[in-house]
Amino acid sequence: MKFFPSYISSIFFFLTFHHYNGFCQQATSEKTIPSKPNLNELDAKIARWQKDLNIPNVAVSIIENNSVVKTKVYGNLNNGEPAPKNMIFEVASLTKVVFSTLVLKLVEKGEWSLDEPLAKYFTDPEVAVSPFSKKITTRHILSQQSGFDNWRWMNPSGKLMFNFEPGTKFNYSGEGMEYLRSAIEQKFHKSLSKLSDSLLFKPLNMSDTNHGWDGKKNFERYARMYDADGIEIKKTDYSIQASAAAGLTTTIGDLSKFAIEVLKGTHLSKSLYKEMIKTQAVINPNLQQGLGWRIINGLPNNEYALQHGGNDPGVAAIIVLLPKSKRGIIVLTNADNGLIMCNNIVRATFPEGGEIIHKAYKSTKLNEVPSILKLSDSVIKMYEGKYKREDGVEVTVALKDNGLVLRMSGIPLLNLLPQSPDNFFLMDLDATVFFTKNTNGTINAVSIKDGGNVIKCLKITD
Repeated sequence: MKFFPSYISSIFFFLTFHHYNGFCQQATSEKTIPSKPNLNELDAKIARWQKDLNIPNVAVSIIENNSVVKTKVYGNLNNGEPAPKNMIFEVASLTKVVFSTLVLKLVEKGEWSLDEPLAKYFTDPEVAVSPFSKKITTRHILSQQSGFDNWRWMNPSGKLMFNFEPGTKFNYSGEGMEYLRSAIEQKFHKSLSKLSDSLLFKPLNMSDTNHGWDGKKNFERYARMYDADGIEIKKTDYSIQASAAAGLTTTIGDLSKFAIEVLKGTHLSKSLYKEMIKTQAVINPNLQQGLGWRIINGLPNNEYALQHGGNDPGVAAIIVLLPKSKRGIIVLTNADNGLIMCNNIVRATFPEGGEIIHKAYKSTKLNEVPSILKLSDSVIKMYEGKYKREDGVEVTVALKDNGLVLRMSGIPLLNLLPQSPDNFFLMDLDATVFFTKNTNGTINAVSIKDGGNVIKCLKITD
């Protein structure tokens, strides 16, 4: 069984890259009147973006007044036949909001507590000596304040550890979700798959949604995965290990049922729903963390958005829900450039789409752009080369159009814009990229920093 975690962290969930800005609409904070998008125009745009971005399959669902007004899967199967409406996609970290909904349903039933220490049911042996292992709760984890890195391999020791006291600040973590899953499975003596089937998937008639997959069942309608050049990412084993953080397989139809349930709020009491959408942690001035969902406040017409997404190599997905106006959109893709597609479709569908995307991934004011430092060709060239991430994945930094681009499996090219000779920023993300040197002045590593998560990649060739 293989499981490909969303190791790239929150910085890569949603990207709009500067070299594709011709595809994007300007963000606006003016008042807007919610209106149905021109669906025929959207079809034409998606077809063009598919070709330009090398994305074989895209699934879209648009919700108006708590009902699906459009659902479509674009592209073909590997055999050339049109992709079916029930094409099966991996959705990476969208898994987290599905799992969070399961947890909140258990809380609603009175069978689980948001604030009871998880140590009553489970303690990971690697953190058992820490006093924080006696304090960590479900609320800490669902609000992304667990104290853990995204994945334990990001720590120098490669082991799980608390980087800060749970509940004191935000830091995105897949490990937290897995920790909570272990506690729940210990209490109920049931697997995540069985709990989700009985409490969530079967009641909502989500018959094609699963935690864990053998890589064989319904393979004929599985969305294979592709890199940024449109080349298939082939595997010898397509099976997926059940996880609370990533790896869910589903269809656009099933996720539409889930989204409508969340929009209606009928799965939770009013008080618990308010807890879900309440600011549990502040990510930045534009974005807050609720329970499971990220919250975007201050949208036109006093609207707010529930938002989450995910990506892995060859996987990119997003859900945006607007509960007050009963609207929503889901986009699923099966290619590295799908991240760009997700943002383009949100912008093209909602009048306030540009503002939603900006607030989801930037802490700056709308259309605020930092100053870009001019570096000499000799300085830029010394950063070129191949690097290796701590888990063995190769990363490349190369020259392109008189600038630097970084390429990593699972994402499109990242344009690196210099703030100083060694520090770079990304046009549409808060993440920063910095290079470090040996004592002789040669480059030895490139690191990507997003909040408290740092991905360090050691240089292996020039």
